[in-house]
Amino acid sequence: MNIILRNCRVYDGTGNTWYAADIAVSGDRIARVGNVSGFSANEEIDVQGLAVAPGFIDIHTHSDNASFLPKLSKGKIMQGVTTEVIGNCGMSAFPVRAENAPLLKKYVSSIFGDIEWNWSNLAEFAEVTTSRGIVTNMIPLVGHGSLRIAAMGFEKRPAADHEMEFMKKLLAETMEQGAFGLSSGLIYPPGVYSTTEELIELCQVVRNYDGIYTTHMRNESDLVEESVKEAITIGRNSNISVQISHHKAAGKQNWGKPKRITIPQIKKAREDGVDVDMDLYPYTAGSTLLSVLLPPWCHEGGVSQMLQRLHVRECRERIRYDMEHGIPGWDNFVKSSGWDQVFVASAKNNKEIEGKSIEEISKDRSQDPLTALMDTLIEEDGIATMVVFMMSEEDVRYIMQQPETMIGSDGIPDPGKTHPRYFGTFARVLGHYTRDEKVLHLEDAIRKMTSFPAKKLGLKDRGIIREGAYADLVVFDPKTVADVASYENPSEIAIGFTYVFVNGYPVVRNGEFNLVKNGIFIKKHNQT
Repeated sequence: MNIILRNCRVYDGTGNTWYAADIAVSGDRIARVGNVSGFSANEEIDVQGLAVAPGFIDIHTHSDNASFLPKLSKGKIMQGVTTEVIGNCGMSAFPVRAENAPLLKKYVSSIFGDIEWNWSNLAEFAEVTTSRGIVTNMIPLVGHGSLRIAAMGFEKRPAADHEMEFMKKLLAETMEQGAFGLSSGLIYPPGVYSTTEELIELCQVVRNYDGIYTTHMRNESDLVEESVKEAITIGRNSNISVQISHHKAAGKQNWGKPKRITIPQIKKAREDGVDVDMDLYPYTAGSTLLSVLLPPWCHEGGVSQMLQRLHVRECRERIRYDMEHGIPGWDNFVKSSGWDQVFVASAKNNKEIEGKSIEEISKDRSQDPLTALMDTLIEEDGIATMVVFMMSEEDVRYIMQQPETMIGSDGIPDPGKTHPRYFGTFARVLGHYTRDEKVLHLEDAIRKMTSFPAKKLGLKDRGIIREGAYADLVVFDPKTVADVASYENPSEIAIGFTYVFVNGYPVVRNGEFNLVKNGIFIKKHNQT
């Protein structure tokens, strides 16, 4: 299909000021930009001076199960996202080792949902995803947690030499199959049990394939400074490009640290030659597994053993003690925010508690909050997510403004009372923070969503408008673009987007979503 877009206000993704031009699309590529006379088109679309930008690249998502829930992709496409990076926070659906497969499947089920697994590696996962079809393009990372589960389950100890060699072998195979890098989730088991040295050794393997290292750091609250230092150390010692995921300072006692401490750390590291950047979602609440509220030792052995411990009185008493007194190095969410700021986002068995805080649930049940949490996890078989308010608006704005910051939703495709970031992140940056609050210039906001993540990932011919690039394009009205999703109604579709093209096909036309699976699974070694 050949299409001409007339009267475009082109924001090419580089951060340069916009310019007026026509754009010709031939098949899945941009054929011409500027004078398109003589180009034969099946269709001409007059966009009447609206903004035309490269399709947005969501650098941090949990859309690994998107091919199983294609209708939910509407939430991403309708805010201009055409490419999503999966396998974040140390959690990927591969590699799968038969004897430890139940541990991995149970572990990621809160995010991936109840899906049928019939693959063992990235190549097979890509084949399944492609055969089912996807609305957006997908870019895979391999999860450190998934590697560790394959090698040693949920053992709370350093990896033995033979286990390290096994992880390195699996990692190399996965990189050869097209992964773009390694992700870690160091607040989650089993990543929380790993050492810095283990991560450096694995990243040296990734470096051989010109991949990147992305990290949900070990601590984003009281020890955020030390955690940034660890990420930088890994980058320096393995000579790898580092991406700090959803950078924040959680807990009132830590607000202001990005400006005073962590951003200066990152800038100094860059001056010293460490390629370290970050991403952010434009909200003051985060979202993750509800079970993360428990101390790290509870998770040893996997979800099933965690649930067994919750039935034991002595374990419950130990959990209570650790919640009240803390554990060195542990990112204690309840301490950072409080029970009244932790809300259940998804609960398969008790839908009535979705959207309620743990404090509210405890009052409804005439229990103390910790007992309510532990009972809820048992009732939900450990499979539940939460929304937790813990960041300051001032920090969000400051981090967003930094040239080292990209935009990532961290969105989980979940039909429950999920975080609004899945449906609203990119529209919120463009509307609320760029147009209304003037935190960013529009050209810079678009750069953070397009050419910047493309450069970080080493993507070829995406994230930019130029002849020969893939025709991932978004047409929107800067005057009306806005996020509609809220914490009360998190699945509301963004507004202001007129057309969205994925590989040359208009999946959104005149503001209407068409369930067309024109996305592709992109592999690093061949970009297709």
